[in-house]
Amino acid sequence: MLCRMPKLAAFPKAFMVALCKEGTMTVSEWIQLASTLDVQGLEWYAGFLEMADEKNWPRFRKEVEDTGKVIPMMCCSPDFTHPDAAFREKEIAKQKRWIDMTHTLGGSYCRVLSGQRRPELSIDEV
Repeated sequence: MLCRMPKLAAFPKAFMVALCKEGTMTVSEWIQLASTLDVQGLEWYAGFLEMADEKNWPRFRKEVEDTGKVIPMMCCSPDFTHPDAAFREKEIAKQKRWIDMTHTLGGSYCRVLSGQRRPELSIDEV
């Protein structure tokens, strides 16, 4: 039986460029690499290139669970502080999709990094 709430999960910080920009590492390769770690879970990032295709979501969940691990949490980076309202609406739509992604992956948490530093705006404006 899989543990739904792991005590420790790994995040691929050292591989973010390869997984999210270059595509020089596949998600499956990262899963296999992480499967050797003494952790119970793999923290996910919505920006992995291969996550754009929703057909991959159940496949990656199965690959992780086949290693005896779970995906407890999704990390997302929408920009809710952008000055343009239409842009923010698109970010809200992306966040809703990422919540669906988290659910499909079996995650219980969706960590949201909610905006970008905007030195031209006051705290009240943000």
